[in-house]
Amino acid sequence: MAMNGNRWVRAAIRGALWGVLVAALLSTLMAAWDWWENPGGIFRSGARTQWSFVWDTFISWFAPTLPSFSLTGIGAMWARQWWRR
Repeated sequence: MAMNGNRWVRAAIRGALWGVLVAALLSTLMAAWDWWENPGGIFRSGARTQWSFVWDTFISWFAPTLPSFSLTGIGAMWARQWWRR
């Protein structure tokens, strides 16, 4: 039984892309939530938004979730390929 290597590579890329998408959505949601809640008034005051704090919040969520969600996505897509063979 020959293994099609391209199928596994495409599955890994697809899983990594899903991981990036989910990490970006979660990070955006959490940054927007913190902006809305505005703890300590650091995100906005009056009509002015402190975009540096919003960006820092996004990055603080995106950096740790990106590798974990991407690796999970790759694992899930590889498992899917394994079961589909």
